[in-house]
Amino acid sequence: MSRHASASLVAALCIGLFGFAFLAAPHACEWGLSAYFCSGVGVVLVLLALPFVFHRERPLLKRGLFSLGLCALGVVVWFGGLFIANVRILCRLF
Repeated sequence: MSRHASASLVAALCIGLFGFAFLAAPHACEWGLSAYFCSGVGVVLVLLALPFVFHRERPLLKRGLFSLGLCALGVVVWFGGLFIANVRILCRLF
């Protein structure tokens, strides 16, 4: 897979996760928070594995560092969507 295609995949995953936060926010107390949590975990895991699957020609250390960088990017997008879309974390205390 070329660098352009893998960069497009990373961008699509991050934009999709960020956009899904705005769809899940109004329904956070019913299904939105759990669905957003599961999708965030899934996207971060895919971003973590992406360099090891598609960039096998690179040395292992570079793939590992690139993988950690993509994972950090995914977590930033995940939490950014959580707070910018104003997803409720606590719905009921009792």
